[in-house]
Amino acid sequence: MHFNESEIRQAERALEAALSSSDPMAWVEHYTEDAVFVAPGAAAVQGREALTRMAKAMRPLSSARIESLRTEGTSSLAAVYGLASWVNGAGTVSESTTRVRLIIVWRKGNDGRWRVAQELLHTQPTTP
Repeated sequence: MHFNESEIRQAERALEAALSSSDPMAWVEHYTEDAVFVAPGAAAVQGREALTRMAKAMRPLSSARIESLRTEGTSSLAAVYGLASWVNGAGTVSESTTRVRLIIVWRKGNDGRWRVAQELLHTQPTTP
């Protein structure tokens, strides 16, 4: 079986929409049951149950964007290096934009759907 990179782009667009959704839990289903998520300066969060707790505690996000710079994959695993940004606390006084570098490992499930198996975010340096 060959790797179809357009499926990863579709999965990224779906994840962006879920992260920007008014439903704070919408993005969790885009991660595998055993997913590992690491945000800058934070401990790893492992498993969908822990991601659900994290989602419940997060400030609302909006304008989530993923920009793939490099993608490699097989029929069931794909690795993406890229950039991402989103707005934290949209519509609040403390609204701020976060920009990160990322590595996402996607895994294709038995249902044919790509989900995030591992994600590592690194703060994007600001340029003068």
